[in-house]
Amino acid sequence: MDERICPNCGVILDRGLKSCPLCGDNKSDGETLHVSRSQGYPSEILKMDARERARYRWEMSGIVAASGIMVSLIVDLVIGKGMNWSVYPVSVLAALWIYLTLIIFTRKKVWILLPGLAVNTLALLLMIDLASPPITWFVPIALPFTLSFFLLTGLVILLSSRSRFKGFNVLAIIFMAVGVQCIIFELFTDLFVKGSIDIEWSAIAAAAIIPFSAILMFVHYRLKKGLNLKSYFHI
Repeated sequence: MDERICPNCGVILDRGLKSCPLCGDNKSDGETLHVSRSQGYPSEILKMDARERARYRWEMSGIVAASGIMVSLIVDLVIGKGMNWSVYPVSVLAALWIYLTLIIFTRKKVWILLPGLAVNTLALLLMIDLASPPITWFVPIALPFTLSFFLLTGLVILLSSRSRFKGFNVLAIIFMAVGVQCIIFELFTDLFVKGSIDIEWSAIAAAAIIPFSAILMFVHYRLKKGLNLKSYFHI
């Protein structure tokens, strides 16, 4: 039995169909009439479908977040006669929805995504600290630690993107950034808790990370000559 195949996308067509169910290629008794440019190719249709699904997920998450915020506020206002404990769930739900929004709409624009994530994180931490005044740990700990984390993340992405071959060198850069972040964390924690700087465990962690990162760099540039990680691990 002869099969009717769409010449545009290769889908096998059932008898009696006037157009392809995937790409919309118009058919009439096996004769191709034309392909509507508004329909596009299958890959474009699939991409459009993925965008629509992402938008539906975003809209649904917004409804869920708004519902949770409203319930928390109403319960707190009725039982607690004010806005007390509800500050925490409201702040977290709003921040989670903003995180999801940024990831869905700016995931391919990393230099917009990173600052957005940083600002949202700082806003969430500030709201949590404000919930139990006065402000104590946001400025001395949360602010420098969050900013340093996203700055180091941006630096890792920048250096990795400039590398011709992304392999063990990317892991080395990440480990070095982790070492720097450990030192920054202990530095500001000591200033907040002790009022003085006494670097101990972070120096040990950084000292262990540096030679390991150097080995990874050596393996990448000398032994494997820029071999990609996916090729090395047969992914």
